[in-house]
Amino acid sequence: MDTIKIKIDGKQNMSFFINLIEKFKFIKEYTVISDKNQKIDNVHIPIEWAKEKPSIDDFAGIWQNNPITIEEIRKKGWKRN
Repeated sequence: MDTIKIKIDGKQNMSFFINLIEKFKFIKEYTVISDKNQKIDNVHIPIEWAKEKPSIDDFAGIWQNNPITIEEIRKKGWKRN
């Protein structure tokens, strides 16, 4: 496996470049290092997709331990600044 070191100027350019390289399946790993030589992001973790379509029943009970009421949801959802 070969390695390439690239220096990129600007966070927006870095974000664009990372989105671009994630499109290529032959890139196995990348590391983003800040100006202070601290690792920020390491190894791209593969996603495991579902083998079949999810059912609404798969989500049953997802909110059972959350004491939020419908009024609280509406209040947060319709809050205007």
